[in-house]
Amino acid sequence: AGRPGGGTERLLTEPLALLCREVEKNRSRIGFAANGAEALRLTEQGRIAALLSVEGCEVIGCDPGRLEWLREQGFCMLTLTWNADNALAGWHGSALGLTPRGRDFVREAQRLGLRIDVSHLSETAFWQLMDCTQAPILASHSNSRALCGCTRNLTDDQLRALSQAGGTVGLNLYPPFLGGKADFDTLRAHLEHMLTLCGEDHVALGGDLDGCDELARGFTDVSSWASFYAYLQAAGYPADLLDRIFFRNLLQLLQ
Repeated sequence: AGRPGGGTERLLTEPLALLCREVEKNRSRIGFAANGAEALRLTEQGRIAALLSVEGCEVIGCDPGRLEWLREQGFCMLTLTWNADNALAGWHGSALGLTPRGRDFVREAQRLGLRIDVSHLSETAFWQLMDCTQAPILASHSNSRALCGCTRNLTDDQLRALSQAGGTVGLNLYPPFLGGKADFDTLRAHLEHMLTLCGEDHVALGGDLDGCDELARGFTDVSSWASFYAYLQAAGYPADLLDRIFFRNLLQLLQ
């Protein structure tokens, strides 16, 4: 497999090199995990587990032949598109589906153990992916379209299909994808809708903390998840369910 290099692909290689240097400098506190089991081992050591994903496969030239290199670097999941159509599929604002190259790409990614992330994917491509997937998929940072009619969110039928295939959906903190007041109550409404449709084993946290210019009220950074945990606990969510939502469901998907 060829190594990425040049042009758009520098958006992957340069930040990855910087990230690797930073993790190495702080290896007593953080380490890379390529799957759920490795993440658990790191947390048992009192270290942070860093899991790598790609958002938009232009950064590897939309080339199935480069997926093996990606896996060797420790990546565990990827979105086919970001906010534009590419050689693999249409983005969420498009009618384009999954292209023939996209089908080959999905097949090879799943053979290598990479999870396909459908956040940012067009609805047409989503259903075509569901027809050919050989493994559970995830929507790492998408909310309910029934509660907020944005194309970045998933319809009830999509949420049901994703969970029935063994997949997981992650709650997004971005106000335009939440609607309403975009506060803890709004987040809980999306969470409860997804729990009702998907079941307790298929809902997680998505955040989108690195991609938002604003967050739901009550959130300032990653540490605010602790406040949201306390809010849900006070609302009657049992500890076992909170553990599933906050980490176990996603780690199980990545086993």
